[in-house]
Amino acid sequence: METTEKIVEAYVRHVKRWATIPNIRCDAQQEIDLLAINPVTLERYHIETSVSGSQVYSKLTNKEFDPALLKLRVQKPKMRRTLGYFISHKFGTKAILDKLSEYGFKDGAYKKVVVTWDWTPDAKATADAQNIELWDFRMLMRDIATSIQHSRGYFTDDTLRTINLFMRALVDAETPPNTETSIPRRSKATCNGSREQDLAAPYWVYRNWIRGRARLHMANCSYCNNGSGTQGSLNSVTGEWKSFKSETEAKVFLDSFDYDDAKLCGACMTSRTRT
Repeated sequence: METTEKIVEAYVRHVKRWATIPNIRCDAQQEIDLLAINPVTLERYHIETSVSGSQVYSKLTNKEFDPALLKLRVQKPKMRRTLGYFISHKFGTKAILDKLSEYGFKDGAYKKVVVTWDWTPDAKATADAQNIELWDFRMLMRDIATSIQHSRGYFTDDTLRTINLFMRALVDAETPPNTETSIPRRSKATCNGSREQDLAAPYWVYRNWIRGRARLHMANCSYCNNGSGTQGSLNSVTGEWKSFKSETEAKVFLDSFDYDDAKLCGACMTSRTRT
């Protein structure tokens, strides 16, 4: 069972509180990643996980799927990152359908889910048309972290225990939010390309996906420092900075988050109001 599959099962069990059965072997050397049942509604889910750490293949695409290309080493990663691969090989084979039937999963009476690291708009549109749900792996990680971040108990689940320790380490290592640190700002002479354009941007939004928190800053804010923050880095494992040419664009981006804690910076934006 791959690490990402363990994380997805931990999310389903701990956050969703559903019952799960992982790694079900099928005929023809095929496998179902995860079956889940909501004990309250009795809704059933067939969940497949495909998370790529490669920048090139991180997004699920709607490119044409060709089964013959799965046999070519250089084409296999690209084919496995297409929605068509899941429709054909993970949800639609006879071996998979026969095994699902053994577990009481009848066609049209359960939901199909693909967990992935982002997707293209056309892949999302096709997935919706095929009644396939797409779950963002990054959001699953955030939700797990949020659900356990205040817990000091001992988790018997190795995956949850690891994430809990990781979360605590990140939070403990962060600079307290009210602590101002003097960070030398980067000069334009030391930057080029898109970073030069970023430095000219008057507004920035920082999002912390672990805490589910976002703030809109002016570039010269002591907490922003032209997207370097108080830590002197553009991005980190806990979040990222994004630049904007106008306050309106920045506010639209800020409002796009499903965060309870998404606000204007209390230090540099106090004279402005959300629209």
